[in-house]
Amino acid sequence: MQGVYDFSMLLGERVFDNRTVTVKLIRPLTSYDDRKQLEQQAKEELLLVGIQPIYDSWLDGCHWLGKCESISAEDKHETNSLVLTVVFNCYPFALKNASGYSDEFDLDYFVDGVDQWTGFKVAGKRKILLINEGVNATSPILFSNNSMELITEDGEKVQIQKGENQDLFFKLKRGENYLTIIGNGHLHFTTETEVMV
Repeated sequence: MQGVYDFSMLLGERVFDNRTVTVKLIRPLTSYDDRKQLEQQAKEELLLVGIQPIYDSWLDGCHWLGKCESISAEDKHETNSLVLTVVFNCYPFALKNASGYSDEFDLDYFVDGVDQWTGFKVAGKRKILLINEGVNATSPILFSNNSMELITEDGEKVQIQKGENQDLFFKLKRGENYLTIIGNGHLHFTTETEVMV
């Protein structure tokens, strides 16, 4: 065959490998003993844990999800400083700190995101609109106080049991999602919003 086939859009959206995030931490004007203790403490606190949220002051309103892969230290005796280079293996998208679907007031005053109802009272049948503001499809967690049925605009039916539900095959596509809920009770949607930064 000629050329190279690109399967990155095979599932309807582009698939990415994990992202490497590298952070340099500088500790100036510190004695040698304190520099060595700080290096050991950083390695113990970062390398011995698994996947967790990683917050960066530069990434305001979002965080990474990943784990520390390595820490290398550069000790500068002439300036009494320590430079730690920390490498994280992260999920390719950053996650918004606020829930993607929340009925709570947005502390950013709605400058970034969608203001929408995420909890719905249902008496028989109700049509709703949910907007997925993320960069790709996502599987929401559904909280229901009764058994119900959810029907997508494509006719896909999702059975919802009382309590917490998550069907990984049910996805809210990027943008507008028109759904029909059949049953009686209250249904609440929550998910994490993924963004590309």
